[in-house]
Amino acid sequence: MYARTFAKNRLTQAVSLAVGVAISTSLTAQETVTDEPVLEEVLVKGIRSSLKRAMDTKRDSQGVVDAITAEDIGDFPDTNLAEALQRVTGVAIDRQRGEGTTVTVRGFGADFNLVTLNGRQMPTHSGLGRSFDFQDIASESVSGVEIYKTSRANIPSGGIGATINVLTAKPLDKPGPQFSFSAKGVYDESTYAGDEVTPEVSAFASHTFFDDTVGIALSGTFQERHSGVASAFNTRFFERDGAAVPDNGQQTNAPREGSLAAAPQQLVYRIEEFERERINGQVTLQWRPVESVTATLDYTMAQLELDRRYNDMSIWFSPTYQSATWSDGPIASPIIYTETNTQNDRPMAAGVDASKNTRTSIGFNLEWDITDRLRVALDYHDSKAEREPNSIYGSSGNISIAAFGRNSASVNYSTEIPVTTIGMNDPLSPDDMRITGSVFAADWAEMNIEQTQFTGAFDLNDNVTIVAGGSFIDLDNYQAGSIVQRDTWGANQASAYGSITDLLVPASLAGVYDELGGGDQVTNNFFMYTMSDLAARAEFLEALSPNNPLYLAAAASGATGSCGTGFCADLEPGFGNQFREETWAAFMQLNFAGSVFDRTFNFRVGYRYEETDVTSSSESRAFSSIVWASTNEFSAIPIEGTTASGLTGNYDVGLPNIDFDIEIIDNVIFRASYSETVARASYGSLIGTLNAPTVLRVVEGEHSAQASVGNPGLLPHESENFDLSLEWYYDDASYISVGYFDKSVENFVTAGEIEDVVLFPDLAHPALGPLYQQATDALGITAAPQDIRDYIFTNFASEPGVDAAAQTITGVAGRDDPAYYDLFTNVNSDEAADIDGWELAWQHNFWDTGLGFIANMTLADGSATFNRFSDEPQFALPGLSDTRNLILFYEGFGFQVRVAYNWRDEYFTGGTTQPAYNEEYEQWDASAQYEVFDRFTLFVEGINITDETYRGFGREELQFFNAGQIGARYNVGFRYSY
Repeated sequence: MYARTFAKNRLTQAVSLAVGVAISTSLTAQETVTDEPVLEEVLVKGIRSSLKRAMDTKRDSQGVVDAITAEDIGDFPDTNLAEALQRVTGVAIDRQRGEGTTVTVRGFGADFNLVTLNGRQMPTHSGLGRSFDFQDIASESVSGVEIYKTSRANIPSGGIGATINVLTAKPLDKPGPQFSFSAKGVYDESTYAGDEVTPEVSAFASHTFFDDTVGIALSGTFQERHSGVASAFNTRFFERDGAAVPDNGQQTNAPREGSLAAAPQQLVYRIEEFERERINGQVTLQWRPVESVTATLDYTMAQLELDRRYNDMSIWFSPTYQSATWSDGPIASPIIYTETNTQNDRPMAAGVDASKNTRTSIGFNLEWDITDRLRVALDYHDSKAEREPNSIYGSSGNISIAAFGRNSASVNYSTEIPVTTIGMNDPLSPDDMRITGSVFAADWAEMNIEQTQFTGAFDLNDNVTIVAGGSFIDLDNYQAGSIVQRDTWGANQASAYGSITDLLVPASLAGVYDELGGGDQVTNNFFMYTMSDLAARAEFLEALSPNNPLYLAAAASGATGSCGTGFCADLEPGFGNQFREETWAAFMQLNFAGSVFDRTFNFRVGYRYEETDVTSSSESRAFSSIVWASTNEFSAIPIEGTTASGLTGNYDVGLPNIDFDIEIIDNVIFRASYSETVARASYGSLIGTLNAPTVLRVVEGEHSAQASVGNPGLLPHESENFDLSLEWYYDDASYISVGYFDKSVENFVTAGEIEDVVLFPDLAHPALGPLYQQATDALGITAAPQDIRDYIFTNFASEPGVDAAAQTITGVAGRDDPAYYDLFTNVNSDEAADIDGWELAWQHNFWDTGLGFIANMTLADGSATFNRFSDEPQFALPGLSDTRNLILFYEGFGFQVRVAYNWRDEYFTGGTTQPAYNEEYEQWDASAQYEVFDRFTLFVEGINITDETYRGFGREELQFFNAGQIGARYNVGFRYSY
């Protein structure tokens, strides 16, 4: 199936690089030329009539295509496109801040699905991934969404799970004047400091002129939302063999040899506040000079600004496995974990995130019916998506403070949210809080796609149509970032006592996590502050004379941002990655309609050929030295400039597809489909950039550092797909359907690892030399990092690299060994994975009462699951889960009422050596509207009305990863249209 130009071993090549650098769419909108898609509408204005039209379209179609459509612009069945898609069989969604963001289809996550706008491939701004963020697009400006679950030769490749096509309105489709306007207030009970009620308005207008031969359509949306999240998370769990857990008399139910014993690194409690502003707009011009020719010019823009402010408190562990009560079994997780007199800090932080996403697309489409039997179409678009920082503090920034009087910390993981107990030498006081470290990161991403497609359709006779065409896609993806980090986390580099007392506000976590089990026991006290105020104070303290007792010394790294200090972001990209993907495609498809034994059938066979060239041009950082500047942080100091590298790749694919359907008895239709599809690897896996950390750590003498490098020679994932379905249309607007799907997938991307690789031969590590060794020989390998530092300052103050006054220890080449890394790259796995499942749907209307329901469920299973009992690198498919939906509706006497339930089972979210899972989640939404008078409607909507929470975990549920509560939100507004 593939022709590949890379014969060299991918893993070897990646290591060498690392060391070295130390139309379909044009006719998609006109499927009536060839065949009609299955439009399984979920719920729209005019419920019964919409469902009946959907059912009629479904039974007359070929292949498996679901859809959601709005009868009127601005009247979509859900407040968010992703949230509407979750009602479709086989579709599940991921949420952020209570809003749907990305979709999983038949167990394949967002990177395995392709999103198009009016049949055109849309760029993404995730930088390193291919996932499309549906938050950018307001549902009010969308007329429909199609979900192609089976492949066709005449739609772009890239979606193993599905190709999702977002449709917008065209003026000549509905001649005459059309107008719609809606406004609503959004009440969000989760916000802590924002406005509880924020506005959303949308408008659409279209008109046709000159006997309906010229048309224009305009749409615009403005939406603002303030919301909050009370969250908690663990940054990491360390793992070791159970036999390596200290036998010190402080272990209850100690792990046995051969078990995987986990210990936490850092537990964080965080209170977050978000402000989101979304603006969408579109203009579409159409001209039909003669009946057989239609020209369309359209421009679409979308902009989303998202700001986040937060305060948190955390507990940092060594971790020494000092004392714990352990769970049973081969996975040993701490039920209660305790450390005494290890880390002495009581850290807190405040942060500000600000990003701006922008999308623009301009396209031209020309359709020409040359004869009654021959039709052609040409389509071109130039589209761009970008993400950029939207604050002087970059995309994300935080400044930490700490008191240095902690003598113990204990975490109880037996509840839904962990409960922490902290022991202090003295009561917590604002006078004891001092500025410590800070991180300011700025991220940029920009993708541009130019796509040209040509499609032709020819009717050989009334029963046979041939569709053929070709396309070219030129995709450029750019990703860059910068980090300004002050690794001044220890007491020796913190600001003076009393220097920030007036900026701190006493606060408590009591009552914050009241919707989570154990949340009533989380009552820790901490201090809240505004990060910008603290940044200004820190800059003031740095500007003082060194003789002033309040003077704050600059960080040893000397990193500065665009403001001239270390308390803001560097808003000029420090390094970048340029990736180009050029794809040529040609396809042919034959559609045949016939009958056998007086039973009509449809048969379609197609083939798509694609050839792709990949070019990765990237820049990587190198480092001059490693400085041990605080307790357990070893900072790698970047050198000026970057190191350039470049790699290429090439492959071709052939993608056949076959669809067949037949009405085996009256009102019962059987369908069968076979296809081969591909989904390309993420850009992060393909970009040949060496990523080495700026902070390294040592735990009980063990050096820990991981680096990664991409692999542009990766082949795409290939899937062989089988679909079967049986549908019974037993009443005017009611049916039952059962579908089975099976996917066999090859070329999954998995991690390859080489341990102990020296990437920078002259990068000496102070913990890999004789000074550190002599200190641990004297104090013991389990000695606290600060004790080891003090020993070196006392006994080796005159040694090169040791600066007792500045409290820094710098590695010296020739004396200290160079840092080594566990190097990870990506390779195509030799193993195949099988994913199969059932999709069950039942749509029923109770005669002419206006009552009805839609119920569906997806049962998915697969071989690409994570072995929780192994710590070796492995691949598992994120997102694979069962789902269930139930929608109850009533329509009559001017009222429409809708109650929707969605459930998603536990599922794997990622990880190569340590897995992460999300617990099962359910949500209830409801809406009601009343037509006060003709075309004027009042409505109310409720989302997550039962205040559901979320939670994630690791190898088992005791290994807490994250949890949060987001609350409910309600919309009240009106809609007018004519």
